[in-house]
Amino acid sequence: MKISPLASRLVGEKSIKPYKILIVDDDLTVVKMVEKILFNKYYILLNAKDGTEAYEKAKEWLPDIILMDILMPGMDGYRTCEKLRENHKTQNIPVIFLTSYDKPDEVVKGFEAGAVDYVTKPFFAGELRARVKTHLELKRSREEIKDMHLFKTKFFSIVTNDIRDSLIGVKGVANFLVQDIENNNVDEIIKLAKILQGDSEQLYELLEDLIEWAVIESERFEMIMVPVNVQNSINEAVNALKRQIFQKDIKLVYDVDENLSFYCDPEVMNSVLFRLLMNAIKYSNVGGKVFIETRSNERFATISVKDEGVGMDMDVVENVFRLDTPHPKTTGTANEGGSGLGLIICKSLVEKWDGSIWIESKKYRGAKVSFTVPME
Repeated sequence: MKISPLASRLVGEKSIKPYKILIVDDDLTVVKMVEKILFNKYYILLNAKDGTEAYEKAKEWLPDIILMDILMPGMDGYRTCEKLRENHKTQNIPVIFLTSYDKPDEVVKGFEAGAVDYVTKPFFAGELRARVKTHLELKRSREEIKDMHLFKTKFFSIVTNDIRDSLIGVKGVANFLVQDIENNNVDEIIKLAKILQGDSEQLYELLEDLIEWAVIESERFEMIMVPVNVQNSINEAVNALKRQIFQKDIKLVYDVDENLSFYCDPEVMNSVLFRLLMNAIKYSNVGGKVFIETRSNERFATISVKDEGVGMDMDVVENVFRLDTPHPKTTGTANEGGSGLGLIICKSLVEKWDGSIWIESKKYRGAKVSFTVPME
């Protein structure tokens, strides 16, 4: 397979987790008014009557945002905000002051204490909703950027370590090969050449993973959505894997609607099918079967690739799409190498078109990987 065709593509229904909002005011009337203004299915509304209670509840509940009065009995809003900033668990929770103060020095004091914004009482409902919504979206955006950065860092760390290990292996084999050539040891030369071929193929696969991941995670990557016939995409992937299919004498079994079409990115679809079929072949025994099937309804098409190979333990199935768990290197039934990152790349690609992907597997009983494509 050529270096990912997606590399040339750099051009310029998910569930929403509800936000937790902590409302802090010693005036119950104000609390009830704020709750009424903000009430909707995307917010979980919590409350506290003073700074001390707010601080303890913030540590326990870790709200997404805090709306807090300044003038309260006991610990006031300024000191509460300072304490929140001093605690590593709560230091990044945005605080908006609800205050009767509108003097510049009081506003500055609030920002110095760590607040991100303020709303003066009596407040306008539309303004309060808008400010809360804005800061919640900013907070979630920052968290998503941070998570993506950590995810990318982990991915590149895994791939670069695997590339380094492969290069060390190639270098070692090459050194032995030079010695055997000098000694005219033909049998050993052939043996080492085959090892070198396998190592170089594994290294090439790692580079494919690295390039494709970098492309699909780039902000300049765009999906090109056109009508795609699923049978044509399957044929493309199968043709790219003819050598592997022949070498392991794999029989492909089709249960495919040849007329099934949907709007999708053809190169992305080909990449997903290629990786899933490559995995199925890799973990199948010689002479095994690989099943390709499609199902569809008005909303989604589901494409599945199933093998009768080595399968996976449940803990592997649960973590196969994650990078924050131990990363086991994978070897096929014919000692084929691999980074084990192919399914993670498939997940990223499938999610580009708002699809989902999952695995059903048992140890020694094969694996079935399915993914969806929206029909509209």
